[in-house]
Amino acid sequence: MVRHREMWLSRFFYLRLNQYSYIKSNSMLRSQEIKRYSPKLQGGLLGRYYEEDVIRYKNNYYGLKTWTDSIEYPAVFIGVRSGFEIIRMLHDYDLVKIIVVEGNDQIIKELISVLDGCEGLKWSDRVYFCQSMAALADLIRDSSIGLIRVDIEKFYWLGLLEIFNKYTVNYICGEFDPVDVDPMDVYRVSRDKAKSFYWRVLGAKIPLVQRAKKCLYEVSVVIPAYKVLPWIDRCISSLVEQNLESIEIIAVDDGSPDDTGKRLDEWALKYPQKVRVIHKKNGGCASARNCGLYEARGEYVAFVDADDWVDRRMFSELYRSAIMNGTDVAECGYAEYYENSGKVKNYPSTSMSVDKNEVVGFVNDPRTHLVAKPTIWRRIYRKEFLTSNSICFPEHIRRFDDLPFQFEVFSRVAKMSQIPECYYFYRQEREGQDVMVRDHRLFVHFKIFDWLHDRVGGWCDTTVNRYMLQCKINTHRWALSKIEKKYLLAYLRAAINDIVHYHGSIDRMELFAKVMRRGGPIILAGILLVSLLGSGDIPDDN
Repeated sequence: MVRHREMWLSRFFYLRLNQYSYIKSNSMLRSQEIKRYSPKLQGGLLGRYYEEDVIRYKNNYYGLKTWTDSIEYPAVFIGVRSGFEIIRMLHDYDLVKIIVVEGNDQIIKELISVLDGCEGLKWSDRVYFCQSMAALADLIRDSSIGLIRVDIEKFYWLGLLEIFNKYTVNYICGEFDPVDVDPMDVYRVSRDKAKSFYWRVLGAKIPLVQRAKKCLYEVSVVIPAYKVLPWIDRCISSLVEQNLESIEIIAVDDGSPDDTGKRLDEWALKYPQKVRVIHKKNGGCASARNCGLYEARGEYVAFVDADDWVDRRMFSELYRSAIMNGTDVAECGYAEYYENSGKVKNYPSTSMSVDKNEVVGFVNDPRTHLVAKPTIWRRIYRKEFLTSNSICFPEHIRRFDDLPFQFEVFSRVAKMSQIPECYYFYRQEREGQDVMVRDHRLFVHFKIFDWLHDRVGGWCDTTVNRYMLQCKINTHRWALSKIEKKYLLAYLRAAINDIVHYHGSIDRMELFAKVMRRGGPIILAGILLVSLLGSGDIPDDN
């Protein structure tokens, strides 16, 4: 028994040591060795790219995973460039098999001459050459390729598609011109066919990378539905007609007493691959949205109100914006549609910006949106971002649950992009909408801000806290302009007490200045009365 254990341990350590020598028996290429190889690579056709390749190597131009751990599989270099990358791999990995795809015979001759002059590389039985991607089949007998690096001058999309269809690719990286192929095609194929990838797009500052595991859908759209039978058909129709193919439509029937749920089932029967219906007891809009969010199987999730509709391009363009900019949130403009008059008023995303890296459409500081009107339905949100930050809708709040959701998203998100087009149509003047409320139900705002303070108050910085104050002023100003006169004084008293309670450290003159800039006579009068009014009772908002 002891002998068998010793033999097993001996074999284990042999395999471990052998594996280590197999992958990295030499030390990684050091700066002095780079200088030693430098004169050999600086002449002829190879020399055109040498300095650039060294800079790329030092700055991880093709991502941190460029030199794959799967050295038991061949590494394919499509385009020689300076040959520096090939020498580096030969130096760092003893037994790696390298295949060079290069159609220029003179470049191949130069590379062979350089390799012959590099003492100790032992390259002759490890490097193979072929003229085209189609010829790879003669050299690769395995079903997998460890690494593919594609030079922009040798990029050929149809050839790469053939490789993807024939082999399992562990890692692919390179650069291409978007004139030659739609970057979204490259992204989708790489995501579906390669285990990992890193693409540079000519003219773009943000690389195409694999950010998370592949999801069943690219976008899931959640629709909370309650007593919306007259409008639901237009909403669902606009979603099933989206030109984004990988889309999931989740309609949540929130215990609607009319035939809304039945109509949704008819849509699901007609489009079983796209539409999914969830029936639940009535719990309010927030609970319906949370239900859909939990069930969503998309990389990104969106929320559409059942009485609204969208342009057929909305989610394909938002998804493109999110992927091309590497963002967790992508936003488009919207249009208000007035039911009684039929008029349409457009609100394009006007804060389109160019960041310090010259990325158009990338929002420099998403926190500036903290004081914006709640419009959660014109965006897509990466689901992993929402779940990892435990962002959801407060189910104890029966209306205006979009305000706290939006505030928490913008207080946490670091990367956001925009497109200006008005793709979302927001219906106005419909009976039963929350925005039509004029009575005691507006007091729900105080529950909302209490909940927000519990959610973000423990970690937010001064900037977020100031934005919350401004958000309160904007919200209370809007409510005071809508509320019935018999509730006005009680609401005003509650608003002032709320601001003083949570933001007492803010200078009163600063608060006065904020109100002067944003408010009107009603709020100004309220500030003057703050010392005279008691706490009062807040009416039930249900």
